[in-house]
Amino acid sequence: MPGWQRFYAAHRSESFELVSIALEHLGTVAAHPFVAAAGAEFPTLVDERGLTGERFGFKVVPNGVLVDEAGVVRYAKFGGFSIDNQDDVAAVERFLAGADPGASPTPEVPYELAPEAREQVAAKLRLGRRLDEAGRRLEAVAACREALRLDPENLTIRKQIWAAEHPERFHPEIDFGWQQGQLREERAAEVAAGICGPDGCPVPWQAARGPAA
Repeated sequence: MPGWQRFYAAHRSESFELVSIALEHLGTVAAHPFVAAAGAEFPTLVDERGLTGERFGFKVVPNGVLVDEAGVVRYAKFGGFSIDNQDDVAAVERFLAGADPGASPTPEVPYELAPEAREQVAAKLRLGRRLDEAGRRLEAVAACREALRLDPENLTIRKQIWAAEHPERFHPEIDFGWQQGQLREERAAEVAAGICGPDGCPVPWQAARGPAA
């Protein structure tokens, strides 16, 4: 966020608005430290229910979506969208100049949850949020882990669990190296438990597209 705040400050005279969306299933309080640390002057919305992930079908962050005055999505990149990526910044600057930002990268979708599985995941995340609001953080994280077991490739859920259990890895800076190591450890445990296969999670626990034809 600090980098996008600098970008916002440099372009604020132009006719655009930068809006960030924090995917925080544990609520607004969990998002506040990131916004405060960045000194963000642009609006930040908090998506506690994961509606943006459902709408756009992503399971990773950070993402970037460019929307024109008519509300039409002109460009979208899901996963790896960063102020430190020159191609990402160039797409935004082309868009601000009124030009075509370019073709949106094709998102990688590891699987599609069945409707009943999506509802189970949503219910467990709602439970986690309510438990956290009641000051029962350990139980809240446990509920989120149950949601992750149903949707094991959902890195937005996984990272929020990490932030709750290891806040020092996210403030004052995000430790991406630690995240990579943590993911390897957790993936090995999930393979051993039969939740995932050795090559990833093409079919999540109890939730799949349906039997093969």
